[in-house]
Amino acid sequence: MSLKPQLYTYKLGLIFISLFILFACVPFKKPPPALIRVKKWPPLRRPSDMKAFNAALDRSLHYCSRLPADYTFWINNLPYTARELEADLETLKYCLNQADWQKCLKSHFVLYQARGLKKKEVLFTGYYQPVLHAALSPSKRYRYPIYRLPDEWIKIDLRRFGHDLPAKTLIGMVKGHEVIPFYTRAEIDFAHKLMGKGYELAWVDDPIELFFLHVQGSGILVLPDGQKLYVHYAASNGRPYRSIGRIMREWRLLDDNVNGLRIKEFLRNHPEMMQKVFAFNESYIFFKLVPKGPLGAINEVLVPYYSLATDPSVFPRGAILFVDTEIPKVDEKQHFLGWQPFKTIAFSQDTGGAIKGPGRADIFFGTGPIAEAQACYMAQKGKLYLLVGGKHEK
Repeated sequence: MSLKPQLYTYKLGLIFISLFILFACVPFKKPPPALIRVKKWPPLRRPSDMKAFNAALDRSLHYCSRLPADYTFWINNLPYTARELEADLETLKYCLNQADWQKCLKSHFVLYQARGLKKKEVLFTGYYQPVLHAALSPSKRYRYPIYRLPDEWIKIDLRRFGHDLPAKTLIGMVKGHEVIPFYTRAEIDFAHKLMGKGYELAWVDDPIELFFLHVQGSGILVLPDGQKLYVHYAASNGRPYRSIGRIMREWRLLDDNVNGLRIKEFLRNHPEMMQKVFAFNESYIFFKLVPKGPLGAINEVLVPYYSLATDPSVFPRGAILFVDTEIPKVDEKQHFLGWQPFKTIAFSQDTGGAIKGPGRADIFFGTGPIAEAQACYMAQKGKLYLLVGGKHEK
């Protein structure tokens, strides 16, 4: 009998023991509450598109119905079960059908405001569902692969090795006798570390659009015969997400007025800079084929304007939000026309690599050129609130 499997298990065990000792000795400082209980409500607005809004609400309800009744979220260290969230969603639906709907909401819910980046300000950005031309086999035109989750990818959840360890997940792969970080974007796309291993789902014809597919997390692939395939986020390589817009400003490739459309334009005019710019963002996304999309983190199709990506450690998935900010006005040629108020009840239905903490949120704008332009221009401060049933207050 070969000793290799036993040796492999023994070496992984030593690695986990070392991680346990390392993190068990680290002191942790309790952070301030991410959400602040407020009694003065902001001026509320009924959703402008009730059909779309109700679709988003029903998808949060459907998500809750799939969870165990005692499944527990946490709001400022207070438990909030899936059944409590489901009841709150039903109450929201009831209140919005009442003549005095604002009074109804205020009588049934308590309000938390996101602490924000500073002065309770939240930075709202946007995302959309890109459409790419693709093929199921490589060719001179279709040269850029979309990868599924590689077999060598492994995940280590530290919480499984001790309750006193931090809630941290490590992504890596085994090399020799140790676990090391997974390949970077540069190693995958430019050193071709995964090429030829059978992990390709499809090939696309545009590396710039492919990079933005990674940023957005899901998209539509249009095959040469017109067939459409939906791809969705499966996992990442565990490397940190780094904004190429920020580094392009620092490198003085673009001025302060940076957005996705200007980034694309610059890279199409300066293809020699593409590798350097893309490699700066080490984060890499692996995809899977899904029957419909775009799917959020609650495994439901996102609804434009009413589905937001937030940090699930702050805002429970599927939860009720109130957004107070501005969004871009654009025309069919993707020209920016100014800002318009955006105040609406919405839902926490997705997550994102750059959406961390109580000071960030991402608004889903939909599919097509206008949605793309709105998402690319969107970078506006505002306020974000969480509505929770009154019995949650303690």
